[in-house]
Amino acid sequence: MSTTDTTREAVCRLDELPKGTLRLETVRRRKIALMRVDDDVYAFSNACPHKGAPLNEGCLHEGRREIICPWHRFRFDLATGKSVTNPDLVAVTFPVTIEDGMIYVSV
Repeated sequence: MSTTDTTREAVCRLDELPKGTLRLETVRRRKIALMRVDDDVYAFSNACPHKGAPLNEGCLHEGRREIICPWHRFRFDLATGKSVTNPDLVAVTFPVTIEDGMIYVSV
């Protein structure tokens, strides 16, 4: 078993996370904002790197594929975690895989 396999955790089924939604999950004692756009799923640390705002309370922009911080409106690219608003900020992201309809997050 590889190191990647030992850190991968089943979070929920894909059909339990409707398209266009985000929700809070706990994976290995870490708060994770889990987001779905179409059939893609993204996992971010739930704390905005700017001031620690809970990203699961933010707004998911499906068209731009961004999460928008609820406190100061900083925008983060879902694919990279980089802030579109302030290039010096990068949110912590976690790899996501989907197998047999199950969402796994590696932490």
